[in-house]
Amino acid sequence: MDNTLIDRETLGQFIDELIKQQPLPVNTAEELNDLREKSITALDDKIGTAVFSRLSKEQNAELSQMFDRDEEPSEDEYKDFFIRCGIDLEQTVTKAMQDYKTEFLGGQNA
Repeated sequence: MDNTLIDRETLGQFIDELIKQQPLPVNTAEELNDLREKSITALDDKIGTAVFSRLSKEQNAELSQMFDRDEEPSEDEYKDFFIRCGIDLEQTVTKAMQDYKTEFLGGQNA
């Protein structure tokens, strides 16, 4: 698993759709790409915070142990972990993305 809960391509597609909906303060393709990259990072951070802030100290320790293993945990192991922790990943991620969308569009819910 890479450093994101959602793959970078999916995050990028989501941001691209937001960019199409919002007039942006950019003048060049380079500025647009910079804004896109910063937005992807900000969205990923928001999702991470929404998910990981719900974990207890013990659950964070267990997750760290999973990361520290020689063999990377499977997607199913991650899913099982969050289920055991009582976190509905899909719901949590969807809410974080909706919140980010509202922020990005300046409070519009379009």
